Formats: sequence, C-alpha cells, structure tokens
Amino acid sequence: MHGPLRSRSRRRGSRPLGAALLAAAALSLAALSLAACVAMPATVPADPEIPQTPGPLPTDSIAPAPTTNGPTDPPVPTTAPGDFSYGDTVVIHTERGSTWEITPTASVDPADDIALQTGATPRNGERFVIMELEITNVGVITTHPMHDMTFGYQPDGGPIADQNSAATAAAPDDLGYIWDLAPGQTETAQVIVAVRADDPTGAWVLSGDGFDTTYRFR
Repeated sequence: MHGPLRSRSRRRGSRPLGAALLAAAALSLAALSLAACVAMPATVPADPEIPQTPGPLPTDSIAPAPTTNGPTDPPVPTTAPGDFSYGDTVVIHTERGSTWEITPTASVDPADDIALQTGATPRNGERFVIMELEITNVGVITTHPMHDMTFGYQPDGGPIADQNSAATAAAPDDLGYIWDLAPGQTETAQVIVAVRADDPTGAWVLSGDGFDTTYRFR
C-alpha cells in the first residue's frame, strides 16, 4: 500500500541570475536592432518624376553685404512705385540705404532654352522665366543689389516667385555672377526664377523694402 502523495514545490532559480539573463537578452536585442539600423543604406527611388538636379546657383559669388548701411535719404531723386513697361527706367532707394537705377528691358517666358546654356533644366512641373535688365548703382555705397532688392515674377492671379524663394538655376548673364557694384557702376544682367509650368504669364515685380512698395513691369 502506497503512502500518502506529497506534492513537490517548484524550485525557484536565483533572482539575481534571472535578472542578469533578462538584461543580457535585452542588450542583445538592442544591439541587433542598432546593427540593423546602421546597416540599412539610404535608398533613392528610381522615379522619372523626381525633380532634376538644379543648375549652379551664382549667389555664392557675390560680395558679402556691407556691415554699415547707406544713408536713409536717397542721394538722388527716386521714382514713385507703380506700373511700368519694359524699357522704362526707375530709381529705387532701399531700406539698407543703397540706390539703384534699373531698366528692365525684356521678360523671356518660358526661358528653359536660355537656362540650358548653363546646364540647368526646370524641375518637373515648372518652367523658367528670365528678366533682362540694366542696372546702375546711383547710391554712395558699394554693395550688391541682391542684398537689398527683391526681383520677383508674379503670374497673373498667383504668388510672387522671387530670387530668394524660387531661384533653382543660374542664367547665362546672371546678376549673381557680379561680385558687387561700386557707385556709378553699370551692368547688364539677367534674373531667373522658376514658376509652375501651367501658370499664366504675368509681371516682374521689383522692391527695395520687401514688397511694401512695388514696381511692376509688363
């Protein structure tokens, strides 16, 4: 006859040892995850709709802005803001104290073929527009107009695309290729911006105070 059954209690492992094993497992998983992240190379989708590489931008080739602004009052009479035609000349005094005599002579829209001379092609869904102009520093400080002036193209009914927000290429005679302009110096140059391919034609808008006052050419 068998004696009474006795249940055995389960043996418990060492708590310090179990904690160590769990910590080691966690570290191993973390190391594997990190290794997986590091080992994954960046991929670029082979999509024909990806924007093409923009052409070289010339803004790195202009002189730094002067550390001291020019005079508040213009040294020569200026032109009142308004609407103008290509070939008209305006004199604009900027917030930084520079003064410019500018004659926009033409707008080229589209200007993709001209931009191609510098190796630039528009991004998908965009086209280039170029303004040709003659500009003279009629102020008293040596500087570059791109520090003080905004040159923008505004398709009818659309926003303004200017050289700060929409310059993805350089024109053959880009204004940005000129180092700076001393008082009395005159240059013939081009300004290029990109707009949407389906945007209507519009007007070039010049300003010396962030578009608070504007000079519109069409």
